[in-house]
Amino acid sequence: MNSFFYAIADFFELTFKLMPSIGPATNLLFMAVITYFTIYWIVQMKKNPDKARH
Repeated sequence: MNSFFYAIADFFELTFKLMPSIGPATNLLFMAVITYFTIYWIVQMKKNPDKARH
């Protein structure tokens, strides 16, 4: 089980080592993805107002 968590840790360490080389594009990518899915979510809620959970 430890090897699974070590693999996840290694993946995140690699990811964070690559981020500085990418520069500000990382932040822009995260902002774009979050904005896209937020807009998608709002559009879906407007399409189905009667199906909202109460």
